Amino acid sequence: MNHKAFRQLLKRYLDNSCTDDERAIIDRWYELLDHGNTDLSKREMDETESRLWNKLQSAAKEKMSALPVKKRSIGWKYAAAACLLGVVLLAGILWFTNNKEAEKGSALVAAKLTEGFLEQRNTGNTPQQLKLEDGSVVTIYTGSRLVYPKHFTAAKREVYLEGEAFFAVSKNPNRPFFVYSNNIVTQVLGTSFDIRGRNGQLEVAVKTGRVAVYENKEQMGPDKMKQRSNGVIITPNQKVTYYQQEGHFVTSIVDQPVPVPKGAENTEIPGGYNETPLHKVLNDLETTYELEIVLENEKIRNCLFTGDLTGQSLFNKLETICLVFDATYEVKGTKILLKAAKDCPN
Repeated sequence: MNHKAFRQLLKRYLDNSCTDDERAIIDRWYELLDHGNTDLSKREMDETESRLWNKLQSAAKEKMSALPVKKRSIGWKYAAAACLLGVVLLAGILWFTNNKEAEKGSALVAAKLTEGFLEQRNTGNTPQQLKLEDGSVVTIYTGSRLVYPKHFTAAKREVYLEGEAFFAVSKNPNRPFFVYSNNIVTQVLGTSFDIRGRNGQLEVAVKTGRVAVYENKEQMGPDKMKQRSNGVIITPNQKVTYYQQEGHFVTSIVDQPVPVPKGAENTEIPGGYNETPLHKVLNDLETTYELEIVLENEKIRNCLFTGDLTGQSLFNKLETICLVFDATYEVKGTKILLKAAKDCPN
């Protein structure tokens, strides 16, 4: 039985219009479900729909627990069938929505190929590097492709990405660089950044420089264009996640912040401290990683810190500082909040 036929069968089961043989099929499905042998994630559902399925199961069981014992078995079958039908319908909606977004992106790429753009596909198992005519270097990850012109125009540089890639863009303020990926645009002047996409989300993480990420109006329907025009600007060690279905951006700090290069004249990263005011230590971290650290309790601003942070990651450095001052830290969007309930330690 295919997906569509099973969905129609569930409808007939719910309105009590199915035959005895069809009812036996549903009863058999219920028995498998009862014994934990049904894996619905294999039926065209991704991780999101599977989680929803589990929630719906729990909800149905809770509802059935309120029924008299004799009615629970029959009632649970109807509730489970209704839950499954809801998941099947939702899976179809999500699949259709995500596919429509992907089709738009593919259509845009196909149109550029007809205009004479070049194409680089990575069908191998390792990342591939591609050097563009302006000196920019693109690392194309496995299963991805980049469509780009042989020669950029005098006004701007535009490329089209399907999948994931890392960009090291040569600096040229007079020719901004644009990356089109599905229905978002990443605009830069000269920087390095990463674009990744999975599960209906697109993520842009900046290593150096500054980028603007916004929705591509050409890929949006007229109704969406009237409702919103979203976009954000992110800087080194920041990332933005774009949720395609909802159409909104969420900014945060990258998982592993790294020191931002400052040039040959300033390559030393502060690490060892001896009786140094805390605000000076935090200022060094802000300068090194170009991230803002907010001190919640100003009373410890001048407390003295002694320790060696050399060679540690940013978050390990913060953990060390927190141990000294009996404090904690939280990532709040693109900022770090350092919280200490007590004053300077004795």
